[in-house]
Amino acid sequence: MLPRRLAFPAAFLASALAAHALEWDATTAESHPAPFQAEVDLEFTFRNAGSKPVHILSVNTGCHCVSAKADNEVVEPGARGRILAHFSIGDRVGLYERTIAVSTDDATQPQYLTVSVDIPDIATVTPRVLEWHRGDAPTEQFVEISAGANVLVDFKEATATNNAFEVRLEPIELGRRYRLAIKPRSTAKVANAAVRIKGLERTGHDVLVSAYANVR
Repeated sequence: MLPRRLAFPAAFLASALAAHALEWDATTAESHPAPFQAEVDLEFTFRNAGSKPVHILSVNTGCHCVSAKADNEVVEPGARGRILAHFSIGDRVGLYERTIAVSTDDATQPQYLTVSVDIPDIATVTPRVLEWHRGDAPTEQFVEISAGANVLVDFKEATATNNAFEVRLEPIELGRRYRLAIKPRSTAKVANAAVRIKGLERTGHDVLVSAYANVR
């Protein structure tokens, strides 16, 4: 049996085709900031492909780390425009994707844009958490601290927030890899601590990473 054709009213088809007059060159903007970069600027470009001026009513973001605005609030037919976005990195690391909603007077639904920022790790701590059970032998366990890609960090100090743990920091490869030994003084009772590892990156930036130790 041949599939039945679906009939749509002409008014529906016209409204669907005219749903959005703004045609975007891309709806995702990506950035790969350098280590210690504090902020990123991105932009989305578009063209008014319709026959009437389009008014940009609002540009909303779902995160306080992103702000965005239109370079012009009114876009004439055939004219081009931009949405300018600003991402504040702060202490974030890893991949962050945030949405921008652009509302216009030519459509009932906003158009959605995506900001994608891949923030490099300055240093990684593996594993981040060490654990001992009560009554176990209070043996040393180890954490490895590795500088991120294209980064050299001289780690020289490790301090536990609880004197119930001993810590010792030693280099494996200067500027690149370090080993942190953590040992509970006793496993007779529950204890926990954060171990702060401080370093200096070759450009003069301070670096602080943490490992965690628990007796359970």
